[in-house]
Amino acid sequence: MMNGLRRFTLIGALLLFAHYSYSQSEALSDLIFTSQGSYGIDMEKARPNQKSFGYMTYGLGVGYQTNPGEECQYAQAFGFPVFNFGFSLARMSNFQFYDQTRFSDFYSLFGSFERTLLRKSKFSAGYKLDFGLSYNPDRYDPVNNPGNNWLSSPLMAYFGAGAFIEYHMGKRWSIGADAMFRHYSNGRLALPNEALNSMGGGVYVRYRMEEYDHSKYLKSAPIKTDYEKGFQYMLTLGTGFHACMAEWHAYVERADLNDKQAVNNQQIKAHPKFSLSFDAVYRYSLRYATGIGLDLFYSTNMEELEASDRIVYGDELVNNSPGYNPLSVGIALIQEVYWRNFAVHISVGAYPYRHKGVNGPETKEIKNESLGSAAVGDRERGWHYEKAGLRYYMPKLGDTFVGFAIKSHKIKAEYLEFSIGKRFGN
Repeated sequence: MMNGLRRFTLIGALLLFAHYSYSQSEALSDLIFTSQGSYGIDMEKARPNQKSFGYMTYGLGVGYQTNPGEECQYAQAFGFPVFNFGFSLARMSNFQFYDQTRFSDFYSLFGSFERTLLRKSKFSAGYKLDFGLSYNPDRYDPVNNPGNNWLSSPLMAYFGAGAFIEYHMGKRWSIGADAMFRHYSNGRLALPNEALNSMGGGVYVRYRMEEYDHSKYLKSAPIKTDYEKGFQYMLTLGTGFHACMAEWHAYVERADLNDKQAVNNQQIKAHPKFSLSFDAVYRYSLRYATGIGLDLFYSTNMEELEASDRIVYGDELVNNSPGYNPLSVGIALIQEVYWRNFAVHISVGAYPYRHKGVNGPETKEIKNESLGSAAVGDRERGWHYEKAGLRYYMPKLGDTFVGFAIKSHKIKAEYLEFSIGKRFGN
């Protein structure tokens, strides 16, 4: 506890130093400095040898406050949000286990979008979203750390979402509290990787370079928007890599568990995946567009998947399955949220056509006590999916765009997709 207080005090001192170093610069008047401490709980509690599930996170961030003086139509439409860049230390090493399992601390760099929905002279409240990368020094090893089979890569994607309330103690200082969901995953680039989901809350101290005056955000004049209502059409090519959970289970079944070094040498291959999408959305406001999309997905590991299923489930179930076709067809509902040329792109879809072999209650009954994995099936196999990511549109290049997204099933990653495409229409 004392170590945590020392860290919090040190971060606060850094905020004061930043103020006295830069207070004379008008260019930095819109900056906000934040220090935070929070407590999270591993939500799934699925590791049989885990004794404790709580951990602390400490963070330091610098933010930019958008304001009416910029005359930015998007800033006004989103209620003049704050954009933060931060660093956090998540003390996953706080986890305790009944065996020799080790979790390491996570070191994260992330960007944050913070929107205020309620503004008063003393209070403000809203929501925030975090996107970033985390470094994981101590990960799964079948010989030296077999219990840490949820985090198998040195580099992880980080996502956070939550709500906050803030009390303004004066013109510059404020204190706040938030509740956050946090997700860490490698996007199925390597196995085993069940990811880590946590829920928790924290407190923070904030210092503003410019005096806070809530009234200026409430009285800003309307700004003429420069978008046109109408339909937009997007053609997108995507690719990524996927390590198959079914192959992992087969790999475990055929491994000599008395020789875990041999298990470690049998690496699960990450297979390339491809997608082709056609979306039609209607843009009805500066911020939002909604529509539908047709997705074609192509997997390159059907032979390996069938061979794995024969090991895990047996020939009878495989022979009676719908078969193994590398092509899947999806139909999705789409939502885009815009900030200038950036767009958050979210789709929720279902498969009218998808043949990936054995798919039923038996896929959820696999487990391997020797390696400590939970009883989970191959979540790649199901009737629905989700995709969420970020796109950047380039009007000077004919509305060509680049992007990345996570495709998942039941909020468990299938693969990380990088894409390029073109937008037509308004």
